[in-house]
Formats: sequence, structure tokens, C-alpha cells
Amino acid sequence: MICTVAVWGFNFVATRIALEVFSPVQMAFARSILTLVILLPWWKPFKPISTKLLAAALSIGAVAFYLLYAAIGMTESLTTVAVGTQLLPPLTALLALLFFQERISSRKWLGILIATTGAVYLAGATTSMLSVMALGLTFLAVLFYSAGSIIIGKSTSVSVWRMLAWMSAVSLIPLGLMTAAAGPLYPDLGQMQVQHWLAFLFAVVLSGLLGQAALFYLYGKYPVSNVAPWLLLVPLFVGFSSILIYGESISLSLLLGGAIVLIGVWVQNWSARAATDTPSN
Repeated sequence: MICTVAVWGFNFVATRIALEVFSPVQMAFARSILTLVILLPWWKPFKPISTKLLAAALSIGAVAFYLLYAAIGMTESLTTVAVGTQLLPPLTALLALLFFQERISSRKWLGILIATTGAVYLAGATTSMLSVMALGLTFLAVLFYSAGSIIIGKSTSVSVWRMLAWMSAVSLIPLGLMTAAAGPLYPDLGQMQVQHWLAFLFAVVLSGLLGQAALFYLYGKYPVSNVAPWLLLVPLFVGFSSILIYGESISLSLLLGGAIVLIGVWVQNWSARAATDTPSN
């Protein structure tokens, strides 16, 4: 799990390197193409899936990834975006309550409140308007990802690899149209250097596919409540990699706001683990 979160942490830097030549929508479009090519044996296009799952796949594959790439591309503070992604557990809990009537304990409500407070403080403490906009785009990306992941997670009719393939397939047309409307479908290949190709492959294959596969494997082998808290280390690895590669400075307000968000998410995970570890009568 430490290797997985380290890969995801460095993925923010890899994505920024790729975005030196890709536009956010070109990056999302190219990601969908490469992912579908890799997962083509699992796609099975003549065996359709439900409309609800198609909408969930579109929400993640076309909307969430594009918004996240746009957020990474517009801000100098990758750590701000990384902390924003930690709102995934609170938002997922709220959406599960609204659409699936899942019970939320008082401790989870406390975690949601703390994490939201940290996000609001982080937005207010940022001095750059681009950082505020990036945090807002990150929030929207997490919102769409949360909604899609809940729907997919509640369904057992489609395998993980096939769902990932459909996620890429249904994203091709909208992302292709958006890319064509914004400019060329692909970046200037003359500007593509070795580091840009490696960063793109890292973001798509190592982080997007193998990272997700590792997480799903651990979820199947161990209780989710034991695995999920390790995700809190992602911003730490993002901060380290940003300092090493870009010399990014970490402000006190960013540390404080990030700490508040992470405490809120930890409270949620702690409550889930406490419920799991409680012996039954």
C-alpha cells in the first residue's frame, strides 16, 4: 500500500510534466485511448452494460479526469490539489446517504465537518486565485468521481477490468469532441521529449491501471477499513515529490489546512474501523 500511494503521489508531478505539451483535454483523451487499447480484451462491446453504469463510467472517465488534469495544469501548488482529493471519503459518504440511504454515524458526520472546514480554510488561505480555482475544480472532480464510484461499487454485474474498459470507451466521443473544439486532437509531437512520454505512460499505466489494480487486490484481501487510511499518505508523497522536482515551498497555511482535512478523513476511517473491530454478540 505504501508503494501504491507513493506512485499516486508522484503521479501528480508526472501529470504536470505531461501537461507541458498536452492540454488537459488532450491528456484525458489520450489517456482514454491508451487505456482502452490495453484493456480491449476485457471490453466486450457487444455485451452491453446498464445505462446507470454507462453514466457512472462517463462521470469518471470523461468528467472527473479532465477536471483533475485541468486543476493540476493551472496551479503551482500540487499539494493543494492533492489535499483537495482527500475530500473523496466525506463526499462519498454524503452521496451514499442521499442516494442509497446508507446510515452515517455521528463520528462520520464529525469527520465530514472537520474535512469541510479544512477545505474552506485552505481555499481562504490561498493567496493565488489560480490555486482557489484549482481547488474548486478538484472538488468538482472528486464529486463526479465519488458519484460514479458509488454506482460502480454497488454493482456486481461487471468485472473491474471490463468496467475500466467501458470507462475509457464511453469517454472517447465527448473527450474527442471537446479536444477538437479546443484545438488539435494531439499535442505537437515535435515538442514531445523523453520525459513527456515517460510521464504520460506513468500516469496512465503505472498509476491509473496498476495502481488501481493493487488497491482492488488489497480491498479483496483485507478489510477496506484497514486499507483506506493509508490513502492519507498521498499528499505527503505529493509534497515530497513537488519539493524534489519543482522546489515547491510548503506554506504554514497549506500545512494547517491540509492537516485539518486529513484529520477529518482520518476520523471517518477511524469510525469505520471501530465499527468493523467491534465484536458481535
